Amino acid sequence: GKMFAGHDEDAEIIRKIKSIKVLDLESCTQSVKERFSKKVNRLSLKGYDELIRVNDEGEKVRVLMKAKKETIRELLFVCTGKEDCTLVQINGKFTKEDIDKLVNQETGKKHGRR
Repeated sequence: GKMFAGHDEDAEIIRKIKSIKVLDLESCTQSVKERFSKKVNRLSLKGYDELIRVNDEGEKVRVLMKAKKETIRELLFVCTGKEDCTLVQINGKFTKEDIDKLVNQETGKKHGRR
């Protein structure tokens, strides 16, 4: 997708990314998605802090992070909705500012459609 494309400051962030893993359950059956959503929404991952929780018209988005001191080492985006279940794990070294930029951009895009 064109999730992180198009801005100069993104290039900075992209350089800090070591790896991205994406789990997309879009093509799975409804029952798999529902099981996944239930598990994920109960998820309180050890060592992760919840950064953001958005509940938008039945679409739930959680952003979790794992940090060492001031450096964020891992980000977990969990999106669960009627149509869509996606888990994105990003490893790298980020600052809080990087994350703010990234998140504002992503949530901004979503909400700017109306």
